[in-house]
Amino acid sequence: MRPHPLAAACLAVLLCAVLSSCSGQEEDAEAVETAAEAAAPPPGETDEADPPPQPEGERPFGTPVGWADQPLAVSDAEPSAEEADAEEGEDAEEAEGGTGGADAEPALHPGVSGGAGGETVTATDADQLAEHLAAQEPLVVEVEGEIDLDGTVPISSDKTLLGVGEGAELTGGGLSVDGSSNVILANLGMSSDGTAVAVRGGAHHVWVDGSTFSGGRDGALVSVTDGADHVTLSWNHFSDAESAVGIGAGDDAPGALRVTVHHNFFDGTSGRHPSARNAEHVHVFNNYFRANPGYGVQSAHGSNVLVEGNYFEGTPVSVSTEPDDPGNVVTRANLLVDSEQPELRGSVPDPPYAYELDDTVSVPDLVMNEAGAD
Repeated sequence: MRPHPLAAACLAVLLCAVLSSCSGQEEDAEAVETAAEAAAPPPGETDEADPPPQPEGERPFGTPVGWADQPLAVSDAEPSAEEADAEEGEDAEEAEGGTGGADAEPALHPGVSGGAGGETVTATDADQLAEHLAAQEPLVVEVEGEIDLDGTVPISSDKTLLGVGEGAELTGGGLSVDGSSNVILANLGMSSDGTAVAVRGGAHHVWVDGSTFSGGRDGALVSVTDGADHVTLSWNHFSDAESAVGIGAGDDAPGALRVTVHHNFFDGTSGRHPSARNAEHVHVFNNYFRANPGYGVQSAHGSNVLVEGNYFEGTPVSVSTEPDDPGNVVTRANLLVDSEQPELRGSVPDPPYAYELDDTVSVPDLVMNEAGAD
């Protein structure tokens, strides 16, 4: 399993490293690659746009890639602790006749950093966990052992929740990022009969990384709805569930729900990997889909979904659009083994961030070895 170096002292260094090392993508034509066997490159049709080769050297683990690391104007959103301090300064400047006020530029959230700069604390039971996650100041909250949540635990802004040691697991409930911002969840094991992680209420800059999810009979294991924005789901393992990741709902307003889903292992889960409704932009890359009896990715209600560099194995419908209310979907550089060709529709822009595609043939070994909690 890969390490999760999310301690406050080194996160800033890692962020700088990934920004300088990630390479931009090429803008190529849509295509799909089909294979008859998983062990070797397919003899059939080959994409016109092959993924760019990886540079030599170790890929930087434990760094945010995708929408969670992109800046966002947050004038109408709940400010983080740092943003609140900045706003206080602007209010003082306005009172002294400065340039602040209604005509001032909205604050710009720089990207996810979680509880970096805050104290590191430990939670060994549900009461401690709830108290730490509700605190107003930035915190890195380390989970030790198994904790029965006994319900839904809300997470306030500027928090990193990190599983440490063997057996760090949350059971019997879920976590809610409702209207908060700047939250990192990493190296957690979660087993839930409902939704394990709900990101909603205009929450933004949320990164769920390197965790293991199972259960979810009454809903998607991870849901991103109700105007949530700038979310990344990376290196997670989903299993034993009917629904893995749901993005958006029928009543979501357009303009938000920008989500990156990369290097996740969808291991026998039935559907929603993800399903997207009313989503402004969803980028699904380098995930491993194995034995998913329902479908892989779905775009509906006008969503814009880009699916590239994924490995679909034994997934009857790799990518689809909702028949009654479809969305747009573009695929490229995917590999399909015992999976049907996707249903494509419309056009989808490339994301604004730098990212690096792994060779699609290597995705199963890479993801199986490194996705999920330690």
